[in-house]
Amino acid sequence: MKTRVTFRIGADLAESLRTLPNQTAFVEEALRSALGRTCPACDGQGRVQWKSVSVSDFKRASLPRLDHDGAIQLKGLVRLARELAASKLDLGKSEGTSGFDFALKRGDSVMMRGTLQGRGTTFHPN
Repeated sequence: MKTRVTFRIGADLAESLRTLPNQTAFVEEALRSALGRTCPACDGQGRVQWKSVSVSDFKRASLPRLDHDGAIQLKGLVRLARELAASKLDLGKSEGTSGFDFALKRGDSVMMRGTLQGRGTTFHPN
């Protein structure tokens, strides 16, 4: 059984929709596809709650002291984490450098990895 649903769309979108051979099938498939995925940022709620980004404790992780450049890079990384709605910024000792490694996460998913080294940062997209 099918139910009629009415909603408003922009004139340009309506014009594009009218050119399709089977508008109903297209809209049904688009809605099924969109409703079948959960947005990782809002968890399917349709609205992103502002959350503070959790950053590793420097003392507990025994991380090296940051120089001025490293502090500015870390500040930028925290800003990026907030913009991407990340929930955690894990920091750890970097092997062979005076900097530290980081992993930017949303829930259990790693969004980005890299190394902060004071005068140079290396990013490794996940």
